[in-house]
Amino acid sequence: MKKTIKQTIYFIILLALTFSTNAQEVTAPKKTDQQPFAKDHLSVNRNNPENRKNIEAIKVAYITRALNLTIEEAQKFWPVHNNYVAEIKNARKENTDNEIAFEEKLLSIRKKYNADFKKILNSDERANLVFKSEKGFNHMLGRELMGRKLKMEEGRKLMDDRRKMIDGKRMMMEQRRSKILEQKKLQQDADQ
Repeated sequence: MKKTIKQTIYFIILLALTFSTNAQEVTAPKKTDQQPFAKDHLSVNRNNPENRKNIEAIKVAYITRALNLTIEEAQKFWPVHNNYVAEIKNARKENTDNEIAFEEKLLSIRKKYNADFKKILNSDERANLVFKSEKGFNHMLGRELMGRKLKMEEGRKLMDDRRKMIDGKRMMMEQRRSKILEQKKLQQDADQ
C-alpha cells in the first residue's frame, strides 16, 4: 500500500514537471504599479505563467485522485487527456465568436475522447468521471479565485478606509494648528 502511494506521488510530480516543460511559451505579464495583495502560490491572475503551472499541477493531482488512477493507467491516461485539452483549446480559438458552434465541437470532442478514456479506464463510469472531475475542478478553482479576489477587494477597502481615517486626522491636526497659530497671533496683537 505504502509503495503504491509513494509511486503515485512520484508519478504526479513527474507529470507536473512534464507539464511545466511541455507548456507553450507564454510572454511575461505586463508589470503594473500595483502589487498583488495575495502573495500565495496561486494568486487571482490565472494568466501568470507560474500560476498556470501551479494550477495544472493541482488539476493533475485532483483528477488523478478523483479517478483513482493506477500508475499504469496514469501513464496511458495523461497523454490522451492532454490531447483532449489541446483539441478543446483549438475549438475555442476557432469559435471565439460562435458559442453554439463551439459547444457542438466540444460535444463531438467529448464523445470522441469518451471512447478513448473507456479503453484506458476500463469502465463507462470512470470515463464519465473524467468529465465530472474536470467540471468539479473548474468549479472549485473558480470559487477559490473568487474568494481570493473578494479578500483582495476587502483588503483594498480596508486600506482606503485607513487612508481616509489618516487624512481626517491630518485635517483635524491642521485645523488645530491653524487655530493655535491664530490664537497666538491674536494674543500678540492684543499685547501690542
